[in-house]
Amino acid sequence: MRNSSTKTVLQLLREDSNVIAITADNGNEIYEQIRREHPKQYIDFGIAECNMVAASAGLAAAGKIPFLYAVTNFMSMRAYEFLRNLVCEPNYNVKLLGRSASMVTGTYGMTHQGTEDVALLRTLPNLLTITPATPIQAREATLFAYRHNGPVYIRLEAANEPELYGEDYQFVVGRGHVLRDGRDVTVIAMGSVVNEALRAAEKLEHAGIRLRVVNMPMVNPIDRDLITAAAKETGRIITLEEHSIHGGLGSAVAEVLAERGIAVSFCRMGLDGCAKGCGNREAMREINGLASENVIEKVRELLGR
Repeated sequence: MRNSSTKTVLQLLREDSNVIAITADNGNEIYEQIRREHPKQYIDFGIAECNMVAASAGLAAAGKIPFLYAVTNFMSMRAYEFLRNLVCEPNYNVKLLGRSASMVTGTYGMTHQGTEDVALLRTLPNLLTITPATPIQAREATLFAYRHNGPVYIRLEAANEPELYGEDYQFVVGRGHVLRDGRDVTVIAMGSVVNEALRAAEKLEHAGIRLRVVNMPMVNPIDRDLITAAAKETGRIITLEEHSIHGGLGSAVAEVLAERGIAVSFCRMGLDGCAKGCGNREAMREINGLASENVIEKVRELLGR
Protein backbone atom coordinates (compact mmCIF):
# COMPACT_ATOMS: atom_id res chain seq x y z
CA MET A 1 0.00 0.00 0.00
CA ARG A 2 2.93 2.38 0.49
CA ASN A 3 3.77 2.25 -3.23
CA SER A 4 0.14 2.88 -4.15
CA SER A 5 0.09 5.94 -1.90
CA THR A 6 3.40 7.40 -3.09
CA LYS A 7 2.54 6.81 -6.76
CA THR A 8 -0.49 8.98 -6.08
CA VAL A 9 1.75 11.68 -4.63
CA LEU A 10 3.82 11.58 -7.85
CA GLN A 11 0.64 11.98 -9.89
CA LEU A 12 -0.54 14.91 -7.77
CA LEU A 13 2.87 16.56 -7.89
CA ARG A 14 2.87 16.47 -11.68
CA GLU A 15 -0.56 18.11 -11.76
CA ASP A 16 -0.06 20.69 -8.99
CA SER A 17 3.18 22.64 -8.50
CA ASN A 18 2.19 23.35 -4.88
CA VAL A 19 2.56 19.67 -3.92
CA ILE A 20 5.95 19.03 -2.28
CA ALA A 21 7.36 15.55 -1.59
CA ILE A 22 9.30 15.55 1.67
CA THR A 23 11.22 12.85 3.50
CA ALA A 24 13.76 12.41 6.29
CA ASP A 25 16.49 10.17 4.87
CA ASN A 26 13.82 7.62 4.15
CA GLY A 27 12.36 7.23 0.69
CA ASN A 28 11.21 4.50 -1.66
CA GLU A 29 11.57 4.08 -5.41
CA ILE A 30 8.72 6.52 -6.06
CA TYR A 31 10.19 9.28 -3.93
CA GLU A 32 13.55 8.61 -5.59
CA GLN A 33 11.87 9.12 -8.96
CA ILE A 34 10.43 12.42 -7.68
CA ARG A 35 13.89 13.48 -6.52
CA ARG A 36 15.36 12.83 -9.95
CA GLU A 37 12.56 14.18 -12.12
CA HIS A 38 11.14 17.00 -9.97
CA PRO A 39 13.98 18.27 -7.75
CA LYS A 40 12.24 21.61 -7.12
CA GLN A 41 9.34 19.76 -5.50
CA TYR A 42 11.43 17.47 -3.33
CA ILE A 43 13.17 18.01 0.03
CA ASP A 44 15.14 15.48 2.10
CA PHE A 45 15.75 16.67 5.66
CA GLY A 46 18.05 13.82 6.59
CA ILE A 47 17.62 12.15 9.97
CA ALA A 48 15.73 15.14 11.38
CA GLU A 49 12.02 14.36 11.58
CA CYS A 50 11.29 17.20 14.00
CA ASN A 51 12.79 19.72 11.59
CA MET A 52 10.90 18.11 8.71
CA VAL A 53 7.54 18.50 10.47
CA ALA A 54 8.28 22.04 11.63
CA ALA A 55 9.39 23.19 8.18
CA SER A 56 6.36 21.54 6.58
CA ALA A 57 4.11 23.68 8.76
CA GLY A 58 5.86 26.73 7.32
CA LEU A 59 5.47 25.44 3.77
CA ALA A 60 1.76 24.87 4.35
CA ALA A 61 1.42 28.38 5.77
CA ALA A 62 2.90 29.63 2.50
CA GLY A 63 0.31 27.75 0.42
CA LYS A 64 2.23 24.58 -0.36
CA ILE A 65 0.86 21.06 0.18
CA PRO A 66 3.64 18.99 1.73
CA PHE A 67 3.41 15.19 1.66
CA LEU A 68 5.80 13.83 4.28
CA TYR A 69 7.02 10.25 3.89
CA ALA A 70 8.95 8.69 6.76
CA VAL A 71 8.98 5.76 9.17
CA THR A 72 5.82 5.89 11.26
CA ASN A 73 7.60 5.86 14.63
CA PHE A 74 9.95 8.71 13.91
CA MET A 75 7.36 10.96 12.31
CA SER A 76 4.51 10.36 14.76
CA MET A 77 6.40 9.89 18.04
CA ARG A 78 9.78 11.59 17.75
CA ALA A 79 8.14 14.65 16.19
CA TYR A 80 4.95 14.47 18.27
CA GLU A 81 5.35 17.86 19.97
CA PHE A 82 6.00 19.54 16.62
CA LEU A 83 2.93 17.89 15.13
CA ARG A 84 0.84 19.01 18.07
CA ASN A 85 2.02 22.61 18.32
CA LEU A 86 2.95 23.57 14.75
CA VAL A 87 0.67 21.48 12.52
CA CYS A 88 -2.46 20.27 14.30
CA GLU A 89 -3.37 23.12 16.65
CA PRO A 90 -3.08 25.79 13.89
CA ASN A 91 -4.74 23.32 11.44
CA TYR A 92 -2.10 23.53 8.72
CA ASN A 93 -2.51 21.61 5.47
CA VAL A 94 0.22 19.00 6.05
CA LYS A 95 -0.09 15.39 4.87
CA LEU A 96 1.85 12.66 6.68
CA LEU A 97 2.50 9.25 5.15
CA GLY A 98 3.80 6.96 7.88
CA ARG A 99 5.59 4.01 6.31
CA SER A 100 6.40 0.62 7.91
CA ALA A 101 3.51 0.85 10.35
CA SER A 102 2.45 -2.05 12.59
CA MET A 103 4.87 -5.02 12.74
CA VAL A 104 6.01 -4.93 9.11
CA THR A 105 9.64 -4.30 10.08
CA GLY A 106 9.64 -7.32 12.36
CA THR A 107 13.34 -8.00 11.86
CA TYR A 108 14.32 -4.50 13.05
CA GLY A 109 12.88 -4.82 16.53
CA MET A 110 10.50 -2.60 18.49
CA THR A 111 12.38 0.63 17.69
CA HIS A 112 11.07 0.48 14.12
CA GLN A 113 7.64 -1.02 14.76
CA GLY A 114 4.82 1.53 14.74
CA THR A 115 2.41 0.11 17.29
CA GLU A 116 1.40 3.14 19.39
CA ASP A 117 0.91 5.86 16.80
CA VAL A 118 -2.89 5.74 16.51
CA ALA A 119 -3.29 6.03 20.29
CA LEU A 120 -1.14 9.16 20.28
CA LEU A 121 -2.46 10.83 17.16
CA ARG A 122 -6.17 10.38 17.80
CA THR A 123 -5.86 12.87 20.66
CA LEU A 124 -4.57 15.70 18.46
CA PRO A 125 -6.90 18.48 17.30
CA ASN A 126 -7.88 18.72 13.61
CA LEU A 127 -5.83 15.66 12.59
CA LEU A 128 -7.54 12.91 10.59
CA THR A 129 -5.80 9.56 11.12
CA ILE A 130 -6.42 6.91 8.45
CA THR A 131 -5.36 3.26 8.56
CA PRO A 132 -5.84 1.72 5.09
CA ALA A 133 -6.07 -2.04 4.69
CA THR A 134 -5.33 -2.35 0.95
CA PRO A 135 -3.47 -0.57 -1.88
CA ILE A 136 -6.64 0.88 -3.41
CA GLN A 137 -7.81 2.15 -0.03
CA ALA A 138 -4.38 3.75 0.51
CA ARG A 139 -4.53 5.38 -2.92
CA GLU A 140 -8.00 6.78 -2.36
CA ALA A 141 -7.08 7.97 1.14
CA THR A 142 -4.13 9.85 -0.37
CA LEU A 143 -6.37 11.50 -2.95
CA PHE A 144 -8.78 12.43 -0.17
CA ALA A 145 -5.88 13.91 1.85
CA TYR A 146 -4.96 16.13 -1.09
CA ARG A 147 -8.52 17.44 -1.40
CA HIS A 148 -8.98 17.90 2.36
CA ASN A 149 -7.89 21.26 3.80
CA GLY A 150 -6.18 20.29 7.04
CA PRO A 151 -3.68 17.81 8.47
CA VAL A 152 -4.05 14.13 7.54
CA TYR A 153 -2.00 11.15 8.72
CA ILE A 154 -2.11 7.93 6.66
CA ARG A 155 -0.73 4.83 8.32
CA LEU A 156 0.96 2.76 5.61
CA GLU A 157 2.29 -0.74 6.11
CA ALA A 158 4.28 -2.43 3.35
CA ALA A 159 3.72 -3.64 -0.19
CA ASN A 160 1.74 -6.49 -1.74
CA GLU A 161 -1.15 -6.50 0.70
CA PRO A 162 -4.17 -8.39 -0.76
CA GLU A 163 -6.69 -6.16 -2.50
CA LEU A 164 -10.24 -6.26 -1.13
CA TYR A 165 -11.78 -3.36 -3.07
CA GLY A 166 -12.63 -2.61 -6.68
CA GLU A 167 -11.66 0.42 -8.73
CA ASP A 168 -14.98 2.04 -7.87
CA TYR A 169 -14.06 2.33 -4.16
CA GLN A 170 -14.22 5.85 -2.71
CA PHE A 171 -12.82 6.82 0.67
CA VAL A 172 -15.30 8.51 3.02
CA VAL A 173 -14.29 10.00 6.39
CA GLY A 174 -15.46 7.97 9.35
CA ARG A 175 -16.98 5.12 7.36
CA GLY A 176 -16.21 1.47 7.97
CA HIS A 177 -17.03 -1.43 5.66
CA VAL A 178 -18.54 -4.87 6.17
CA LEU A 179 -16.28 -7.14 4.13
CA ARG A 180 -18.07 -10.33 5.12
CA ASP A 181 -21.47 -10.64 6.76
CA GLY A 182 -22.30 -12.93 9.67
CA ARG A 183 -24.65 -13.17 12.66
CA ASP A 184 -22.59 -14.92 15.36
CA VAL A 185 -19.58 -12.70 16.12
CA THR A 186 -18.22 -9.46 14.65
CA VAL A 187 -14.50 -8.85 14.19
CA ILE A 188 -13.66 -5.16 13.69
CA ALA A 189 -10.12 -4.70 12.35
CA MET A 190 -7.90 -1.88 11.16
CA GLY A 191 -5.11 -2.28 8.65
CA SER A 192 -4.12 -5.34 6.64
CA VAL A 193 -4.53 -7.65 9.64
CA VAL A 194 -8.19 -7.68 8.57
CA ASN A 195 -7.06 -10.45 6.21
CA GLU A 196 -6.45 -12.69 9.24
CA ALA A 197 -10.08 -12.15 10.24
CA LEU A 198 -11.24 -13.01 6.72
CA ARG A 199 -9.20 -16.23 6.74
CA ALA A 200 -10.64 -17.09 10.14
CA ALA A 201 -14.18 -16.44 8.87
CA GLU A 202 -13.67 -18.80 5.94
CA LYS A 203 -12.43 -21.60 8.19
CA LEU A 204 -15.16 -21.07 10.79
CA GLU A 205 -17.90 -21.23 8.20
CA HIS A 206 -17.11 -24.92 7.72
CA ALA A 207 -17.99 -25.36 11.40
CA GLY A 208 -21.27 -23.50 11.00
CA ILE A 209 -20.01 -20.30 12.63
CA ARG A 210 -20.71 -17.13 10.68
CA LEU A 211 -18.24 -14.33 11.38
CA ARG A 212 -18.94 -10.73 10.41
CA VAL A 213 -15.73 -8.94 9.37
CA VAL A 214 -15.53 -5.14 9.40
CA ASN A 215 -12.69 -3.00 8.10
CA MET A 216 -12.48 0.19 10.19
CA PRO A 217 -9.99 2.60 8.55
CA MET A 218 -10.49 5.44 11.05
CA VAL A 219 -10.84 5.63 14.84
CA ASN A 220 -11.45 9.38 15.02
CA PRO A 221 -14.06 9.86 13.71
CA ILE A 222 -15.13 6.24 13.93
CA ASP A 223 -18.19 4.67 12.34
CA ARG A 224 -20.38 4.65 15.45
CA ASP A 225 -23.50 3.46 13.64
CA LEU A 226 -21.73 0.46 12.09
CA ILE A 227 -20.36 -0.56 15.50
CA THR A 228 -23.79 -0.16 17.08
CA ALA A 229 -25.48 -2.27 14.43
CA ALA A 230 -22.87 -5.03 14.72
CA ALA A 231 -23.15 -5.08 18.50
CA LYS A 232 -26.95 -5.33 18.45
CA GLU A 233 -27.10 -7.89 15.64
CA THR A 234 -24.30 -10.25 16.73
CA GLY A 235 -23.97 -9.52 20.47
CA ARG A 236 -20.25 -10.27 20.42
CA ILE A 237 -17.44 -7.96 19.31
CA ILE A 238 -13.73 -8.65 18.83
CA THR A 239 -11.36 -5.87 17.81
CA LEU A 240 -8.19 -6.82 15.93
CA GLU A 241 -5.22 -4.50 15.44
CA GLU A 242 -1.45 -4.62 14.91
CA HIS A 243 -1.25 -1.89 17.52
CA SER A 244 -1.41 -1.50 21.26
CA ILE A 245 -4.78 -2.41 22.75
CA HIS A 246 -4.39 0.72 24.88
CA GLY A 247 -5.80 3.74 23.09
CA GLY A 248 -6.15 2.22 19.64
CA LEU A 249 -9.05 0.61 17.80
CA GLY A 250 -10.15 -1.53 20.73
CA SER A 251 -10.35 1.48 23.02
CA ALA A 252 -12.25 3.51 20.43
CA VAL A 253 -14.83 0.75 19.90
CA ALA A 254 -15.22 0.25 23.66
CA GLU A 255 -15.89 3.99 24.04
CA VAL A 256 -18.71 3.80 21.50
CA LEU A 257 -20.29 0.79 23.19
CA ALA A 258 -20.05 2.36 26.64
CA GLU A 259 -21.38 5.75 25.57
CA ARG A 260 -24.34 4.16 23.80
CA GLY A 261 -25.06 1.84 26.69
CA ILE A 262 -24.72 -1.36 24.68
CA ALA A 263 -23.85 -4.53 26.62
CA VAL A 264 -21.98 -7.14 24.57
CA SER A 265 -19.35 -9.82 24.95
CA PHE A 266 -16.22 -7.87 24.03
CA CYS A 267 -12.54 -8.70 23.49
CA ARG A 268 -9.55 -6.69 22.28
CA MET A 269 -6.89 -8.51 20.23
CA GLY A 270 -3.70 -6.53 19.84
CA LEU A 271 -0.46 -5.80 21.63
CA ASP A 272 -0.27 -5.39 25.39
CA GLY A 273 3.03 -3.56 25.27
CA CYS A 274 5.58 -3.75 22.45
CA ALA A 275 5.66 -6.56 19.92
CA LYS A 276 7.64 -9.67 20.80
CA GLY A 277 9.91 -11.76 18.63
CA CYS A 278 11.57 -11.32 15.26
CA GLY A 279 10.49 -12.27 11.77
CA ASN A 280 8.42 -11.31 8.74
CA ARG A 281 4.86 -10.01 8.99
CA GLU A 282 3.25 -13.47 9.08
CA ALA A 283 5.66 -14.75 11.71
CA MET A 284 5.19 -11.66 13.86
CA ARG A 285 1.42 -12.13 13.81
CA GLU A 286 1.79 -15.73 14.93
CA ILE A 287 4.29 -14.86 17.66
CA ASN A 288 2.06 -12.07 18.98
CA GLY A 289 -1.25 -13.91 18.80
CA LEU A 290 -2.79 -12.03 15.87
CA ALA A 291 -2.96 -14.77 13.23
CA SER A 292 -6.15 -16.33 11.90
CA GLU A 293 -5.87 -19.32 14.25
CA ASN A 294 -5.77 -16.94 17.21
CA VAL A 295 -8.92 -15.24 15.92
CA ILE A 296 -10.63 -18.62 15.59
CA GLU A 297 -9.68 -19.50 19.16
CA LYS A 298 -11.08 -16.21 20.47
CA VAL A 299 -14.32 -16.59 18.51
CA ARG A 300 -14.85 -20.08 19.92
CA GLU A 301 -14.13 -18.75 23.40
CA LEU A 302 -16.79 -16.04 23.08
CA LEU A 303 -19.29 -18.58 21.76
CA GLY A 304 -18.46 -21.15 24.44
CA ARG A 305 -17.44 -23.72 21.83
